[in-house]
Amino acid sequence: MSRKVCCLVSLLVVGALMLIAGFVLLGLYNTIIHNQIKQEINLKEGGDIYNNWVEPPVPIYFQIYVFNLENPEEFKNGGKPRVTQRGPYTYREHRKKGKIDYHVNDTVSYNEVRWFQFVQEMSVGSDEDNMTTINIPLVAIADIISKEYPVIKELVELLLDWANESLIMDVSVKGILWGYEEPMIKKIKDVARTFGFALNISDQFGLFSGQNHTDDGRYTIFTGIVDEPRFGVIDRWNGLRNLSYWTTDQCNMINGTDGTIFPPFIDKSDVLYLFSTDICRSIYVTYDRDVTLKDIPMYRFVAPRSVFEIKNNSANKGFCTPPDNCLPDGLLNAENCKSGAPVVFSQPNFLDAEESVIKSVDGIKPIREDHQTYIDLDPNTGAALNVAKRLQVNILIQNVSFITSTEKLHKMYFPILWLNESAAITDKLADDFKKSVLTPMKILQGVEYGLIALGGFIAILALLLLFFLKEKKETELVDIPDENTKLLKD
Repeated sequence: MSRKVCCLVSLLVVGALMLIAGFVLLGLYNTIIHNQIKQEINLKEGGDIYNNWVEPPVPIYFQIYVFNLENPEEFKNGGKPRVTQRGPYTYREHRKKGKIDYHVNDTVSYNEVRWFQFVQEMSVGSDEDNMTTINIPLVAIADIISKEYPVIKELVELLLDWANESLIMDVSVKGILWGYEEPMIKKIKDVARTFGFALNISDQFGLFSGQNHTDDGRYTIFTGIVDEPRFGVIDRWNGLRNLSYWTTDQCNMINGTDGTIFPPFIDKSDVLYLFSTDICRSIYVTYDRDVTLKDIPMYRFVAPRSVFEIKNNSANKGFCTPPDNCLPDGLLNAENCKSGAPVVFSQPNFLDAEESVIKSVDGIKPIREDHQTYIDLDPNTGAALNVAKRLQVNILIQNVSFITSTEKLHKMYFPILWLNESAAITDKLADDFKKSVLTPMKILQGVEYGLIALGGFIAILALLLLFFLKEKKETELVDIPDENTKLLKD
């Protein structure tokens, strides 16, 4: 075999080996990526994931939109309420986990403290701005007494009439959120005490009273060190695996994560569960569409209509409390987990609620893009890179026999405010994420396709050269003279 042929055969072998290596890497791509991610995505103490979990580096904003009642006199006389939405009133939300304890069953327990700072430059005004709204303490007390302590309702009626307590009040945004002193509550509690009743109502009332500089309970979650598919999944909350607020075992289940972290390797067909102490239940999100943020491709998961649907979703029957008291679709009765106050949750502007609920208030305009909860996830790591949790707080109001100011009211769900708790990856963190996750993946893909392309080119080139070399030799053999060939022409 000539030297040229040896070189070309060697070249052909190199090309073939490169092709094989490229196709092998291509076949093993998912396995290589999965193994690498498995090593990184866990709550191993001291790692980057752990440090970001303890104190999130992404800025979190807590934005409030308050519904201001524009026609209080007309409403008190039985008319339809007319509201305007005012906001946002923005707070920077800080979170830090503490009392962290690891356990032998691949779980870790912790408490997470949250605190809020008002951000004037991201708000439409001061959180001292006054709003005209429902006298929530009055409605709450009336509801609790009528259900649990009817024996003292006449005395409460006299006390409220004497104090000229009104159904409508002006209160600051800060007061609605974090609480304000309500002297009437103390007086009513004193009256109840003389009859041997202890009303479990705080003297200070606020929709989020007691939630600033505090935690929402003790969580125990899986670390993902041993079992990565359970990364972040809640094992217990306050030592419990089930709640007691609802009327079926299924509705009382604590499912999924806390909504800030998810297991890796997300598929579009997945149904992702998360537990929210804000609404005292677990919900789920499903794939909606592909999105891109800061050049990072992600899957958007949203809370579908069925989450708050009862009529066509028998799994939600347990959220009827008591069992025969099912609210219209789109609403969640939360009084069992809110100290008996008639609090009703919904999506903002009654998104996905029944038409009768939406039309009961003038000024309500549900817009899916603005009012739907969503989570944008990197499908490989499960990292939540852009999140918006949106929730509306409403109060059930109705005619209460011993409250004079309610005698002309019709039963309805009055919107107080809605919140948008959001976080999005920053430019710096996005660059870090791309360098640590996306770039290595692109390099590996580049190596795979590069080997296939270059190997294929080398192999084809070697084959062509061998073919031409063979043709050339055959031609030369044809032209070689034998002993019968005349050297000179006659």
